[in-house]
Amino acid sequence: MNLMEKFNKLKKFPRHNILVTICTLFMIFAVSITMIGFVVPKDVILKVDGREVSVNTSRIYVEEFLAEQNVSLRPGDRISMPLDSVLRQNDEVVIERAKRFVLTVDGTTRNLYSCETILSDALADCGVVMNEYDEIFPALETPVSEGMKVNIARVCVSEEIRTESIARTTVMKPNYEARSNHSVILQEGEDGSEDVTYKVITRDGVEIAREAVSRTVTKEPVDRVIEKGVQGSKIVAVSAEELKVKEVIDGTATAYTARSGARTASGKVAAYGIIAVDPRVIPMGSKLYIEAVDGSWTYGYAIAGDTGGLIKGKKIDLFYNSYSECIQFGRRPARIYVLE
Repeated sequence: MNLMEKFNKLKKFPRHNILVTICTLFMIFAVSITMIGFVVPKDVILKVDGREVSVNTSRIYVEEFLAEQNVSLRPGDRISMPLDSVLRQNDEVVIERAKRFVLTVDGTTRNLYSCETILSDALADCGVVMNEYDEIFPALETPVSEGMKVNIARVCVSEEIRTESIARTTVMKPNYEARSNHSVILQEGEDGSEDVTYKVITRDGVEIAREAVSRTVTKEPVDRVIEKGVQGSKIVAVSAEELKVKEVIDGTATAYTARSGARTASGKVAAYGIIAVDPRVIPMGSKLYIEAVDGSWTYGYAIAGDTGGLIKGKKIDLFYNSYSECIQFGRRPARIYVLE
């Protein structure tokens, strides 16, 4: 085949095939040029935790470069460039090393890593959430150091409503006509109930404090009432608030005794609790409660059941069972409660 025949045959080759061939060759050429450029050695600055070194490398990607330099990343470390980034001349690869701290919370202990310098920021960086009342040691503003131990106690403040009983009160009703061995339950009474709202504080699930903040009575208690005889023996002192007082008289008290079975002016047998009064001041039959003005002694409940020639005005005479008791008592200031 001569030259002219070859030229004529080339003229018959489709034009679009020629264009495809040219484009393919161009792309291969461009990629080759680019790759040749990448593998050309370049100067890269590597900074690790503030230490800087200049490195000449032919590596293409950051990840390959770090492997070449025997630099590995651990959890929490920060790097200035993605690992799949392409290195170029004068690039800086900066790595900030995270500090490890040991956190104990919710019953578990684990290692956490963060580049944050203050504990509060490091916890937030690691996704640790603290509630309003939680307690932490050390304090949130503490600088983070390698291996430091951190403890968080979960503190919960809640309200709890409990139904509790209100104890009935025992009320003693004196019977001035009966002896001291007389005791009759007039009313059994009944405990009441109330709803008590408590503020409850727990630390890691264990209750550490409880305070009643409100009370609502749901059922009023009913007093237990006991009738007691008050003649013939000393009565345990009561508070003035328990007495139903019509009048208070401050006077003078002396003491007397009598033979067994002796009758008083009222016809009652002389006994402890039957006292002599001036009827013009304290009417006969009056129910009384007698004690010292200064609270140093107590006679107890009594009845105005006797009189005497020397008992005038605000003077009273207290019956005692023996002469020696009368001598020991002598004469004393007395506060006389006239009861309803």
